[in-house]
Amino acid sequence: MDISQVSGNIPKGLLQLVAQFGPSLSGLILIFGEKGKRGIINLFKNLAGFNVPFKWFVFALFFELFLFHMVLLVCGISGYGNVKIQTNLIFNSYCNFLLNAVLLSLLTGLGEEIGWRGYLLPKLLSKYKIIVSAIVLSIFNSIWHLRNDCIVMILQNNFEGFSQIYFPDMGLRMLITIPVVFVLIYIFNETKGSLMIMILFHGAANASYEWVKEITGNLNPEFLLPVFAMVLWISAIYFVPAIISQAKNKKLITQIC
Repeated sequence: MDISQVSGNIPKGLLQLVAQFGPSLSGLILIFGEKGKRGIINLFKNLAGFNVPFKWFVFALFFELFLFHMVLLVCGISGYGNVKIQTNLIFNSYCNFLLNAVLLSLLTGLGEEIGWRGYLLPKLLSKYKIIVSAIVLSIFNSIWHLRNDCIVMILQNNFEGFSQIYFPDMGLRMLITIPVVFVLIYIFNETKGSLMIMILFHGAANASYEWVKEITGNLNPEFLLPVFAMVLWISAIYFVPAIISQAKNKKLITQIC
């Protein structure tokens, strides 16, 4: 079931626009409300900034793709999920990944990151300890990304069905989102709050999942997400101490506009 099956007067297109661009539109409104025209100008200066070391563009583009390679390797060795790699599609899959990374950076990345990292993260870092900020941001990110069928059930007042789907899904989403936010906070501080890098990371992350679908021939590879969560938490062994060190060394970015 998808949003188009919702009875009532809420257009599917409107829901999709809110889902894709709601965080960034909210961020723009809040920045303008607090800092006026100057805040918006500084925000767009940040978005247009290319004075970031090239390594961060590479990191943002390939981090999650690399992790998904690790996931497929683990599954191949263990036999989990009987994953089959379509080796004949490898070259095309990487080309499609790069195209998707650009497209999804403009759609999902630009549609959300002004809100999440442009407004909310600096606010949190200015008021709370860095781990608390990461967890709070993870909760907001996770709650925002409701599955289509969950939205349908809410609008149809099917709260029993909603709870049966929502809570397991949200638990897994939180397990994934928290370590991802650790990584994002680290990059955010290292790049002096570069929203361009945040947008690219977001788009490339979504493109990485699309790559998994293509290379495995499975249009719904959600069974791989618990393994992906495990790999992310292993990476957190590095990133959690790294962001704590950033906080101790006063490298936190608490204002970008």
